[in-house]
Amino acid sequence: MSSEYKILNCRNRTIKFGTMPLLMGVVNVTPDSFSDGGKFLVSHDAVARALTLLEDGATIIDVGGESTRSGAIPVSIDEEIARTKPVIEKLKKAAPDCLISIDTRNAGTAEEAMKAGADIINDISGLGYDGEIASVAAAWNAGLILMHMRGVPSNMQSPENLRYQDVIAEVKDFLVNAVEKALAKGVKRDNIVIDPGIGFSKDINSNHRLLFEIEKLKELGLPMLVGPCRKTFIGEVLNIDAPEERLFGTIGVAVHLAEAEVEILRLHEIKPFREALTMFLWCKHYSGENK
Repeated sequence: MSSEYKILNCRNRTIKFGTMPLLMGVVNVTPDSFSDGGKFLVSHDAVARALTLLEDGATIIDVGGESTRSGAIPVSIDEEIARTKPVIEKLKKAAPDCLISIDTRNAGTAEEAMKAGADIINDISGLGYDGEIASVAAAWNAGLILMHMRGVPSNMQSPENLRYQDVIAEVKDFLVNAVEKALAKGVKRDNIVIDPGIGFSKDINSNHRLLFEIEKLKELGLPMLVGPCRKTFIGEVLNIDAPEERLFGTIGVAVHLAEAEVEILRLHEIKPFREALTMFLWCKHYSGENK
């Protein structure tokens, strides 16, 4: 892998990339997420799920308390904190070396997550919803993931949010502006990861072009996260309605992203991806030694 960046300075830690993409395991503490809503509402169950994902090979656990599926209704900040903070606190005690990401677009939630022990803020709005998230990241020297999205989850798939003249150029410009906003708030460049927002305010054609030309976004010179897991476009290509049945399709996308040297993959399962990517990279790179 040609990349030599650090993943980001996660508070007092620096993680470097290698040949294998880092795997981020998803734990949604929500009743209505499109894939795993309602499964981990109790903090004990959420922590148990996170520990399983870590055992399976995850490096980062992404904890979310507000559904970001298309059409999702927002929750209050107090509710989001009540859902996520106990999980972060308990997970940090159970696995002190675990990197924890808080999936939020609210600065108040991000602040409480930092107090609980989170290392990274994953903002799906790319500072478009609450720009003070960057101030929180700067104050805690936390990692900051900036994703491209138009609108909010409740309307992101509306016709006006799906129209692009040039999806690559427009996503690229958005991410450049988001990074500049973060830097202006004091976030260090080494703390930033970008995310093109596959499946967020994109139709099948836009998703396909972003994946096909992902190297054009890597020209920004920042580590990249992509979350392809069980997305609608996979169901459209394979004619599979149920998200839970899109595992093999997602593995295919993940292998493409590994070939493109994307640094972080956000996933609901870890073990099948770790095994598939290990064998893909084993075939691709020959060192003269059997592992």
